Amino acid sequence: MFKTQIRYVGGVKIQNNGQNAKIDKFLEDKHLIVASNRGPVEFHKRDDGNIETRRGAGGLVSTLLPIMETVNGTWIASAMTEGDVEVARKFPGYRVPFPEDKPKFWVPFVVVDPERYKEYYSVISNPLLWFVQHYMWNPPYTPEIDDSIHKAWKNGYDYVNRKFADKVIEEAKINGKEAMIMLQDYHLYLCPTYIREKLGDIFLNQFIHIPWPQPEYFCILPNYMEESIIKGLLANDIIGFHIKKYVNNFLRTCEPYVDNVDFKKGTLDYEGRKILVKDYPISVDDKGLKELSKTDEVLEKEKTINEIKGDCFLIYRTDRADLSKNIIRGFRAYDDFLEKHPEFHGKVKFLTTGKPTRQQIKEYRAYRMEIHKIVGYINAKYSKEGWKPIEEIFKADYLLVTAAFKHYDCLMVNPICDGMNIVSKEGSVVNENGGVLILSEHAGSYEELKDYSLNVNPFDITQTSEAIYQAVTMGQKERKRRLNGIKKIVSERNIYHWITDQFDDIETHYSENSSNCNRN
Repeated sequence: MFKTQIRYVGGVKIQNNGQNAKIDKFLEDKHLIVASNRGPVEFHKRDDGNIETRRGAGGLVSTLLPIMETVNGTWIASAMTEGDVEVARKFPGYRVPFPEDKPKFWVPFVVVDPERYKEYYSVISNPLLWFVQHYMWNPPYTPEIDDSIHKAWKNGYDYVNRKFADKVIEEAKINGKEAMIMLQDYHLYLCPTYIREKLGDIFLNQFIHIPWPQPEYFCILPNYMEESIIKGLLANDIIGFHIKKYVNNFLRTCEPYVDNVDFKKGTLDYEGRKILVKDYPISVDDKGLKELSKTDEVLEKEKTINEIKGDCFLIYRTDRADLSKNIIRGFRAYDDFLEKHPEFHGKVKFLTTGKPTRQQIKEYRAYRMEIHKIVGYINAKYSKEGWKPIEEIFKADYLLVTAAFKHYDCLMVNPICDGMNIVSKEGSVVNENGGVLILSEHAGSYEELKDYSLNVNPFDITQTSEAIYQAVTMGQKERKRRLNGIKKIVSERNIYHWITDQFDDIETHYSENSSNCNRN
């Protein structure tokens, strides 16, 4: 038997928020099925051979897990670790119960051969689709779509999507209730097609957590891949994105494939169905983050942050070492600032925390090395006795990150492109120091926060350097005005509004089309 300890993250218990009551009512006679590549739990094999259970990362888990438990739902996910596979094989259909003795929800794992999973995840999902949707390919040179890419699409991406669809179909028939299916993100673009082929007019909803690019860039993909993706997504009844810009880009991409596009209403007419495409800006659990920031564990981590900061003005950033995060240009802008303003040497410090990501992909390994190189270069160039301009903590835990959020004077969030970027919201909610936000105009959160942030073109190093100078020299009154403005925005639309808005539209759209839905 494995032990389940997934209800706590950073010392804060996940609560079934009162705003979920309406959702619970709507779902009481339905079987909620969520499907995503990464699930709500992960199993990791320790050195002693025992299995450790860890809660999945991200706001999606925090938001959906209480609902999942209330309605005894199902969350389908890839078996990503050796521990996932070992635990899954102990149960019929790889359907893992949580808790094992008195299940509140189930996690059916999709188990595939490691080579197929590599093709699905590390060749097609990342980098091919991720790079396309974040404008990260350099078209004169990359990508080179050769036989290996075409093979990975068929043997990996298409295959795993079919396996997910098979698992969804199996679950949809398992308990006599009508299935309410919520698919997540770009890993499962083909899944809706295969589900609808078998289940007919079942209600399908999919949320895309990353940007949707302009159709002129999306066409980097081979024609048959683009068509399969678009038709896959058009098999849904509702398709969600973070911001209106991505909605409009998607509607434009769909024009050659559908009977009609209504840009004002955000609807598509396709094969006799009306599909709703809408923006749902994701946010954070502001109250939970504030509670976490006051825990003894975070207070202990603050000692480390205060020791690093000393009497300096603290610039902070926290990122996965992903190329889309634009980490290197952020450091080059800091180098430019130090070059132009020697009066701040010894008075400003840049703290960066983060963790490696997708190190099985060569582009990510190379980018991680370039980050270390530029940090070393800047420290070698400017360090003097008692002062090092950049402090780097790799593999930082979230408790330390939260402590840094409380004490930064300036938070840098300068991605090339982001679905949302909740760091800009998390940091502002927790900060107690009048922290200024430097924000990329291409971050999803820009539309919400732009009136209170220092906004930069992520490719413009000079402008970003000037934003650093503006942050360092800004008066306390203006700093607090900006920070309080962001806090107000986040409190008025937190993570619970994000999920409630989706379920409101699901209920409305579902009710309008209920006569066409299958009864399982």
